Amino acid sequence: MSKARGASMVRAIFMTEEQIAELVEKARLDGELWAVLKDRELNQFSDDGSAKLPSIAMAVGDFVVGLYGAEHGYEIGSLIIALRFHIRQELGLPV
Repeated sequence: MSKARGASMVRAIFMTEEQIAELVEKARLDGELWAVLKDRELNQFSDDGSAKLPSIAMAVGDFVVGLYGAEHGYEIGSLIIALRFHIRQELGLPV
């Protein structure tokens, strides 16, 4: 996009390994979030074939916004990977 259209580049802030570990622990303590993440890891689709909402990315995004605010700027992909790793371990799925 050009500046004429009002767009500006925003640089994502990568989370540290320590920050990710802390957020995984906070997510584990949030029973509702943890249950949603486990459910989505097992099956992302409803019986009618539609995607279950919130998706993993949406749920994690909302979790991070709740902690840091809407303008946090963090890239959440690494956090999603870490959460899925721990959830799959807990569920006894291959990691």
